[in-house]
Amino acid sequence: MELTEATIIQALNLSQRAEWVVANNLANAETPGYQAQVLSFRQALAKAVSQGPDAVSAVQGTLSTLPGRVQANGNNVSVTQQMTFLAQDQLYYNTAVAAFNHWATGIKAVAEGKAL
Repeated sequence: MELTEATIIQALNLSQRAEWVVANNLANAETPGYQAQVLSFRQALAKAVSQGPDAVSAVQGTLSTLPGRVQANGNNVSVTQQMTFLAQDQLYYNTAVAAFNHWATGIKAVAEGKAL
Protein backbone atom coordinates (compact mmCIF):
# COMPACT_ATOMS: atom_id res chain seq x y z
CA MET A 1 0.00 0.00 0.00
CA GLU A 2 1.36 3.42 -0.84
CA LEU A 3 1.77 6.23 1.69
CA THR A 4 -1.16 8.42 0.65
CA GLU A 5 -3.59 5.51 0.65
CA ALA A 6 -2.33 4.21 4.00
CA THR A 7 -2.54 7.66 5.59
CA ILE A 8 -6.07 8.34 4.39
CA ILE A 9 -7.34 4.91 5.43
CA GLN A 10 -5.74 5.12 8.86
CA ALA A 11 -7.03 8.67 9.37
CA LEU A 12 -10.55 7.47 8.57
CA ASN A 13 -10.27 4.43 10.84
CA LEU A 14 -8.83 6.33 13.78
CA SER A 15 -11.27 9.19 13.40
CA GLN A 16 -14.13 6.71 13.44
CA ARG A 17 -12.70 5.11 16.61
CA ALA A 18 -12.40 8.56 18.24
CA GLU A 19 -16.04 9.28 17.43
CA TRP A 20 -17.01 5.93 18.96
CA VAL A 21 -15.16 6.89 22.17
CA VAL A 22 -17.08 10.18 22.30
CA ALA A 23 -20.38 8.37 21.67
CA ASN A 24 -19.55 5.96 24.48
CA ASN A 25 -18.76 8.88 26.80
CA LEU A 26 -22.07 10.54 25.96
CA ALA A 27 -23.96 7.28 26.46
CA ASN A 28 -22.45 7.06 29.93
CA ALA A 29 -22.95 10.70 30.88
CA GLU A 30 -25.20 9.70 33.79
CA THR A 31 -23.48 6.45 34.76
CA PRO A 32 -22.18 6.69 38.33
CA GLY A 33 -18.40 6.41 38.51
CA TYR A 34 -17.86 6.50 34.74
CA GLN A 35 -14.70 8.29 33.64
CA ALA A 36 -14.66 9.89 30.20
CA GLN A 37 -11.97 8.76 27.77
CA VAL A 38 -10.28 10.25 24.74
CA LEU A 39 -8.45 8.64 21.82
CA SER A 40 -5.35 10.64 20.85
CA PHE A 41 -3.80 9.80 17.50
CA ARG A 42 -3.23 12.86 15.32
CA GLN A 43 0.37 13.58 16.39
CA ALA A 44 1.37 9.91 16.17
CA LEU A 45 -0.18 9.65 12.70
CA ALA A 46 1.58 12.82 11.50
CA LYS A 47 4.91 11.53 12.82
CA ALA A 48 4.40 8.11 11.22
CA VAL A 49 3.95 9.66 7.76
CA SER A 50 7.68 10.41 7.62
CA GLN A 51 8.41 6.74 8.40
CA GLY A 52 6.36 5.24 5.58
CA PRO A 53 3.10 3.37 4.99
CA ASP A 54 3.84 0.47 7.36
CA ALA A 55 4.40 2.89 10.25
CA VAL A 56 1.21 4.75 9.35
CA SER A 57 -0.81 1.53 9.31
CA ALA A 58 0.57 0.58 12.72
CA VAL A 59 -0.69 3.73 14.49
CA GLN A 60 -3.41 2.76 16.94
CA GLY A 61 -3.72 5.90 19.03
CA THR A 62 -3.70 6.18 22.80
CA LEU A 63 -6.85 5.77 24.85
CA SER A 64 -6.67 7.70 28.10
CA THR A 65 -8.97 8.91 30.83
CA LEU A 66 -9.85 12.58 30.62
CA PRO A 67 -9.15 14.74 33.61
CA GLY A 68 -12.08 16.81 34.66
CA ARG A 69 -14.42 17.90 37.37
CA VAL A 70 -15.90 14.86 39.04
CA GLN A 71 -19.57 15.10 39.89
CA ALA A 72 -21.16 13.84 43.10
CA ASN A 73 -21.81 10.45 41.48
CA GLY A 74 -18.11 10.04 40.55
CA ASN A 75 -18.73 10.72 36.84
CA ASN A 76 -16.58 13.27 35.00
CA VAL A 77 -18.35 13.44 31.61
CA SER A 78 -18.88 16.98 30.36
CA VAL A 79 -21.47 16.89 27.58
CA THR A 80 -20.26 20.26 26.28
CA GLN A 81 -16.67 19.01 26.08
CA GLN A 82 -17.75 15.79 24.38
CA MET A 83 -19.80 17.68 21.79
CA THR A 84 -16.73 19.82 21.06
CA PHE A 85 -14.62 16.67 20.60
CA LEU A 86 -17.32 15.22 18.35
CA ALA A 87 -17.34 18.36 16.16
CA GLN A 88 -13.53 18.27 15.90
CA ASP A 89 -13.52 14.58 15.04
CA GLN A 90 -16.24 15.10 12.43
CA LEU A 91 -14.22 17.87 10.75
CA TYR A 92 -11.15 15.63 10.72
CA TYR A 93 -13.17 12.73 9.31
CA ASN A 94 -14.75 14.93 6.62
CA THR A 95 -11.29 16.18 5.62
CA ALA A 96 -10.06 12.59 5.33
CA VAL A 97 -13.09 11.69 3.20
CA ALA A 98 -12.39 14.66 0.91
CA ALA A 99 -8.74 13.56 0.61
CA PHE A 100 -9.86 10.02 -0.21
CA ASN A 101 -12.26 11.26 -2.89
CA HIS A 102 -9.52 13.39 -4.44
CA TRP A 103 -7.06 10.47 -4.34
CA ALA A 104 -9.63 8.04 -5.82
CA THR A 105 -10.51 10.49 -8.59
CA GLY A 106 -6.84 10.69 -9.53
CA ILE A 107 -6.48 6.91 -9.56
CA LYS A 108 -9.60 6.57 -11.70
CA ALA A 109 -8.37 9.20 -14.15
CA VAL A 110 -5.04 7.45 -14.53
CA ALA A 111 -6.73 4.07 -14.98
CA GLU A 112 -8.94 5.53 -17.70
CA GLY A 113 -5.98 7.24 -19.39
CA LYS A 114 -7.31 10.72 -18.71
CA ALA A 115 -5.23 13.75 -17.83
CA LEU A 116 -5.33 14.93 -14.25
